[in-house]
Amino acid sequence: MEYTPLTAELLAEDELPYAEAALGRNDGFLVRNGACWLVSESDGRILVGHVDADTSRVFARQLSWPSPSPEGHGFASPLPDGGLAVAAPRLVTVYDADERVRWTHPLDTWDDTQLATSACTPDGTGHLLLVTAPGHSGDGPYAGDLCLALDVRSGKPVSRTVLPSASAGYLFQQSLTDPGRLLLDAAEGDTFHSLAVRAENGALHVEPVGLEDEPFAGVNLGTSTLKLDVGGEWLGRYEPGCPDVSADAEDVLPEGLRFVGHRPGFLDADRVLAAVAEEQWSDNSRHLLLDARTLRPMGELLYPGTTCLDPLALGDGSWLTVHGNAVRRWRTS
Repeated sequence: MEYTPLTAELLAEDELPYAEAALGRNDGFLVRNGACWLVSESDGRILVGHVDADTSRVFARQLSWPSPSPEGHGFASPLPDGGLAVAAPRLVTVYDADERVRWTHPLDTWDDTQLATSACTPDGTGHLLLVTAPGHSGDGPYAGDLCLALDVRSGKPVSRTVLPSASAGYLFQQSLTDPGRLLLDAAEGDTFHSLAVRAENGALHVEPVGLEDEPFAGVNLGTSTLKLDVGGEWLGRYEPGCPDVSADAEDVLPEGLRFVGHRPGFLDADRVLAAVAEEQWSDNSRHLLLDARTLRPMGELLYPGTTCLDPLALGDGSWLTVHGNAVRRWRTS
């Protein structure tokens, strides 16, 4: 199966320490407050790169805050007011832009802190911080983990709801063009839950999106959501009011190839960027552009000398590749 070759044009290059290693973390690439962010860590400090809206640059700015825990920072999320929220084992910490601690909130701990991890995100208004946390353990059956809503200015608890997952690892994302659309992945052993979360009239509500074992992928636009099968056998698109779309690897890719990486995303409203290879962690992944409506391949990107398992679509027609500390921004020429 041959695809139309598409030449990639290098727009900009910058560095973020340990950027490639950070992409193995749940908070390594985030969509927050209508922008994309890279999050890394070095020498006990959390490093945050705000991807520039100007495609001639990689970062608009790079910021850093102290890690609240010597065990690693946990999950960090930029806030609309310029601060940073960090959900680490046993504690949520919110920093102001000048690195001062605004408030902290204690969390219970899971029995297995390697697999079960918290995540956090501001809601679409920027008034609430949503945090996943262990549920209450008692004499009866465990009801499930919790999603907490805390006042972003004071840390005061506002609401909570029980999640369908238990002792899971979590990842929050937002829609790039609709920050009020909050998406939550929950990895519970071999089971993945993917949930839409909304805060309404002081209450939290969660509902499943698409199929289970199909985590959310990379950048989403509006209410359109991409999800990737855990094994890379298919890529799905979901949008309220529209038929679900699924592209099976065996139907749209050459024999033996599957979707790889974790973040196929909308390059723009018309195109999706996805990596494919024979094996999940292959050094020889190929980058394809797919029709955003049908998820059928339109062409293959060619940029000799650059390797990247998980290209990061940015929703504006450009994308990032990360290799070591180097972060490069591209578009089709």
